Amino acid sequence: MQKILEDIGLTPGEAKVYLALLELGESNVTPIAKKSEVSLSKIYSITNGLIKKGLVSSIIKNKVKKFHAAQPERIIEYLKEKRKIIENEEKIIIEKLPELNLKYNNTEEKPIAEVYEGLRGMKTFFEYILLNTKRGETIYALGIPKESSEKYEAYFLHDWNKRRIKKGVLNKVLYNANAREAGAKRAKTQLMQLKYLPEEIKTPSWIQIAGDAVATIHATKTPVCIVVKNKDIADSHKSYFNYLWKKSKS
Repeated sequence: MQKILEDIGLTPGEAKVYLALLELGESNVTPIAKKSEVSLSKIYSITNGLIKKGLVSSIIKNKVKKFHAAQPERIIEYLKEKRKIIENEEKIIIEKLPELNLKYNNTEEKPIAEVYEGLRGMKTFFEYILLNTKRGETIYALGIPKESSEKYEAYFLHDWNKRRIKKGVLNKVLYNANAREAGAKRAKTQLMQLKYLPEEIKTPSWIQIAGDAVATIHATKTPVCIVVKNKDIADSHKSYFNYLWKKSKS
């Protein structure tokens, strides 16, 4: 339960104190600290945070400040309030995007190398190339291993590819020879061309090329996506891809 409360935005200390107060009922700081296993010196700052979130209230009784947890249903209201704040922030950022993009595009030197870690990091790169690839253009993938096809199928096959097709972007893929089952699932996908590398070429990682971006993706337990943004480098990888495409089997 503590993990769930942390996931929705409470700090570890706030989650512990709120759960402790649910069991204690109205209480002063000493029992709260003991029950929650949080330092007594931190209780006031933590309860203040919970009060701002509307999850705890306080009262003075006999010159002693006591705290009381709000009903768990209040958590739903807290989430609704967070959603409204996020929606308002999103509207502000959307309005400011032209101004922010102008600053970005006017920068003389842009980073040409980036590293994304974890599944979210990898998705960040794939969302970037989809956003920056236009209708009629092509995204290339070279050496996709069997394990990666299976591991990330939910995102690529059922989500990312659907949006790619809707946008009208072609996907040319060279799978490893042992990934035929994964390839068969994608063979009938619209705007998809795929082939298989020769048996002797086995790649634990794969290369993704789109526009001026080239990524080497290491599908380890925690995926690592190393991205280089440079037109000349991207063009050289496309030439390498096209050479292997001619040598590979449908």
